[in-house]
Amino acid sequence: MRWLQLHLRSRRVPLALTTATALIALTWALPLAYTDATTISARTASLAIMLAVVAVGTTLNGADDALDHTMAVNWPVRRAGHLLLAAAAITALLSLSMITDTRYEPFALMLRNTAGLLGLTALGATLLGAALAWIAPLTWTLIAVLPMMGPSPDLKMQVAGWLIQPAGTTAATTCAAVLAVTGLLAYALRGCPVRPVSETAPDR
Repeated sequence: MRWLQLHLRSRRVPLALTTATALIALTWALPLAYTDATTISARTASLAIMLAVVAVGTTLNGADDALDHTMAVNWPVRRAGHLLLAAAAITALLSLSMITDTRYEPFALMLRNTAGLLGLTALGATLLGAALAWIAPLTWTLIAVLPMMGPSPDLKMQVAGWLIQPAGTTAATTCAAVLAVTGLLAYALRGCPVRPVSETAPDR
């Protein structure tokens, strides 16, 4: 299992997981302190998930791009496993709120938003690199939580604001699924772009 430890350390997973845990806990604690609501709103939950996903996005490449693309390692399987474990970790952190009086729910909505945003982040990492993978999830989340966005029977609004649509909304679920599958396949098969040597070489 030493290779797993080395893999996690090389991709800064402990730091990312600690950051994601702190962000989810902070977003859970604020409503607990200032409101009597027992359910965290979809907007607040989406922001929490987005921040956690952005933290995880920093782990999508390592320090050595050549190693990340070597044919000696089955990288597609490892990358896919990395994303699936990240999704499981974020979902598990959100699920811990179920033992408290203030909860992230419904669970189906949390699962949908986590999968969709993580897929979007993975797609961004594939196209722009892990350092810029945050742009797409941040932009779409900020659009979705705008005051004029909300549950709507209009298909375009359901897609644009899929993050805050009720659980079970077909268009929102489909959008999240497409993002999740596309991001997973793109990242697993291609990984992040190879950066210039000047960006990866150690400082002297």
